Amino acid sequence: RDDTLSWPERLWKARQYVRSVSATPLWTRSVDRTGSAVRCIGRPRIVNFGTMELGDDVVLRSVPVAVELATSRGGVLTIGARSSINTGVSIHADRLIRIGEHVSIGPYVHIMDTTFHAVTADRRRPEATPIDIEDDVWLCAKSTVLPGVRIGRGSVVAANAVVNRDVPAGVIVAG
Repeated sequence: RDDTLSWPERLWKARQYVRSVSATPLWTRSVDRTGSAVRCIGRPRIVNFGTMELGDDVVLRSVPVAVELATSRGGVLTIGARSSINTGVSIHADRLIRIGEHVSIGPYVHIMDTTFHAVTADRRRPEATPIDIEDDVWLCAKSTVLPGVRIGRGSVVAANAVVNRDVPAGVIVAG
């Protein structure tokens, strides 16, 4: 697809690629395991007090708004190979979030396994419930995945959708 680009455009793209590959070790230094060819386009915000793993060929696109990846003490976040996380995405694992291979996450998606806020009179922090996003899933822009959800292989979550229950494999959900 780059055959139609002019030489200055090709050189610009090559420079951007080299810049993203060379900065990635610095931006991902707090990640426990980083696969080969992981790229950070822009600087993500990564806070890791648990365990965090990025598979091969994962792309974190933090332009113009940073991707936020975080784990709490004891939390586990795994992102499978060839997954792409777009600008402004926020993922926080208090307990466990597993994102499969070849998952596309659109801009400004929120994935958190706890609500963080006490909603009961005794002010106890709510318990985290694991999230499992299987392979080949597409989460469109501004969608939200709530705690305890499993999204089946090959499913699509439409833009602005709030996923509050399990999604079977191979379906499109919206609303």
